[in-house]
Amino acid sequence: MTLQSNDEPVKRTYHSPRREAQADETRVAIIGAALELFAAKGFQGTTIKQVAKQAGVSEQTIYNVFADKTGLLVGVGLHSMTSGDDGSEAFVADLLAEPDPMERIRMTARFSKEQWSDGALELDRMLFGPDVKDPRLEELAERLLAFKLGLNRAIAQMLFPDSIRRADVSLDEIAAFATTVDSGPSITTLRRLGWSMDDYEGWITRLLSLFLDPSAVED
Repeated sequence: MTLQSNDEPVKRTYHSPRREAQADETRVAIIGAALELFAAKGFQGTTIKQVAKQAGVSEQTIYNVFADKTGLLVGVGLHSMTSGDDGSEAFVADLLAEPDPMERIRMTARFSKEQWSDGALELDRMLFGPDVKDPRLEELAERLLAFKLGLNRAIAQMLFPDSIRRADVSLDEIAAFATTVDSGPSITTLRRLGWSMDDYEGWITRLLSLFLDPSAVED
């Protein structure tokens, strides 16, 4: 007697590293094209068709990956947070190698200025400005805030170890302070007041130096 199974054959899951790598490359190309066009034309002035042409892909590919233009903007924001191609790794390495506390503070202020001068301010305005209202952007704002708070706490730990930090201030307080002042709205306000980015760099340097214990740091 032969027993026969009526079960459907089990479909095997197929993973192709090459195909996944190509998908990642396509996604990065789309994000790069979108970021360039958003910076040049603004969010409202950029179309999916323009992004597709710039990235060398079809419009349908963009819709398949990001759903719509706002989803593409969210993708750009997430990429800026997680890609690691903003020079932050090299900055941290240089920071750890620098023995002088004040020079580490100057390096931090300089890096912040360079980041905001290299398109970060325009991206911040697009993500969180009045032009686009979408729950996905609100969720992204919360994720970016948590990410930046954690990053600033890690930087504060490098800048202000217990041996040279003022006793009346905690790393969490420094991180919250840095997250507030080193932000798009703060810089936009300062620019409206006529400040240059060099003015901003000097201001951040002076503010951060206030967290050093004067008795533990040589002049």
